[in-house]
Amino acid sequence: MPAASPTLETCDPGEYLDATPPRGVDVIWLHRQEPGSEPGLLADAVLAGPWLPGRVDVFAHGERESMKAVRAALKARLGDSDQLSLSGYWASGRTEDVFQSENGQPVGQI
Repeated sequence: MPAASPTLETCDPGEYLDATPPRGVDVIWLHRQEPGSEPGLLADAVLAGPWLPGRVDVFAHGERESMKAVRAALKARLGDSDQLSLSGYWASGRTEDVFQSENGQPVGQI
C-alpha cells in the first residue's frame, strides 16, 4: 500500500498536472463533468480510500461547496486528536468580488 494517495479533481482528463510524485505516493484523479458540479465527489473519494493507522493532519483548499463536503466527511470519520485545516478558496460560478462579499455572511446563509 502506498504511503499516501493525494486525490485531485479535474473536469478535463487531458489537464493532469505534469509532475512525478515521490516513491510510495500514488495520485488519484477524479473527473467531474464541469467545474462546480458534484461537490461531494472529493468527499466520497476521501472516505472510500484506504486509511493508515495514526493521527491525521489535513490542510486543504478548494472550491467552497467541495470543502464543506470534505469537512463534514472528515469530521464524521476522524477523532478529536486529528487536525483539520480546510477552507473554501473560491466558489464555482462566482466572481472574486462576489465570493469575497459572501465570506462575511454567516455559514449556511450563502
